Amino acid sequence: MEPLFERLAAGLRRLEPDGKLTPEPALPETLDGLSALLVLDLEMSGPNAQVHEVLDVGGVRADLLDGLPELEAWGARVRPKHIGNAIPGALKVVGYTSKGWRDAIELDTALDRLSEVGRDAVVTGWGIGQDMSFLVESYRRTGRPWPFALVAIDVQPIARKLLKGTGHVDRFNLGHVADRLGIGRDGEHGALADALATYDVLVKLMERT
Repeated sequence: MEPLFERLAAGLRRLEPDGKLTPEPALPETLDGLSALLVLDLEMSGPNAQVHEVLDVGGVRADLLDGLPELEAWGARVRPKHIGNAIPGALKVVGYTSKGWRDAIELDTALDRLSEVGRDAVVTGWGIGQDMSFLVESYRRTGRPWPFALVAIDVQPIARKLLKGTGHVDRFNLGHVADRLGIGRDGEHGALADALATYDVLVKLMERT
């Protein structure tokens, strides 16, 4: 078994065939035969995947090899269909304005491109529960099959395992951990910026082990 897979073990989660996150951990050998990660972030109009919408998506594809070499990064703003359902506080966090989203793409187009970037990859993110629920619902709602692997990686518990008690990190949100690891960030609460930050944090964590 690859040593890299063992180092990722704390964050491995099993998925249902349609991509739904299960409460069950996955074993490192689940990664056998898989070749890539898709480090993903979504920004939404609220917390409920049944009511609210994806407004911004970003992903980084990386080889599932030592060093996690980056292969491709992509992000886009997504045009909402029911902005009236949005929670104002969520829109403020995302920075949504009708002018700023004038050139946004349709959800169908975003999912097709995301499927190309992440085909058969392991979806990876920071505190992945909400992102996974929106991702699964978006594919279901548009009638698309799940295009990714049936295992996911949550980087947050990996960070907790490696950094807790070191005196270096006292909060396990993405921004704080990135700052403590010396990772610069290109803005906050932009999907691609957060995906890139999560990717950089994961690379640093793997270097530490």
